[in-house]
Amino acid sequence: MKLGFSMLLIVLAVALGADPARADDVWSAFDATDTIEITTQDDDGETRETPIWIVVVDAAGYIRTNDSTWLANIRRGSEVKIRAGEVELDVQAEEEEDAEVYDRVEEAFKEKYGWMQRLMSRFRTTRPTVLRLLPPSAAPAE
Repeated sequence: MKLGFSMLLIVLAVALGADPARADDVWSAFDATDTIEITTQDDDGETRETPIWIVVVDAAGYIRTNDSTWLANIRRGSEVKIRAGEVELDVQAEEEEDAEVYDRVEEAFKEKYGWMQRLMSRFRTTRPTVLRLLPPSAAPAE
């Protein structure tokens, strides 16, 4: 698999112990990819890998879904990983409640995914759930 220069730098930084929560380049690698993989655990313990779209807004990763099994897994407390090529990151996903941020994320999806996103939006019957991704070291203490 061919890695771009920025992706190669990220892989090297993570391998050398860099804190991915502080590296904007980590989000850049995910934002530069059209489709990433999200990994969660189903209620029976099976691993679920799902291709999804991602955007970066204000140096944070955002994903969204309607009524999906992987969202149910996250709500149940499943561990979450995302992968773009060779870059994999453990994250926590929290539902975005801020309406202004939600709207900016929706616009970012329209900008990144163009006509496909606009077409899908026309047929959507429910408002999607937007999730902000937090690397473990950036997650709020419980």
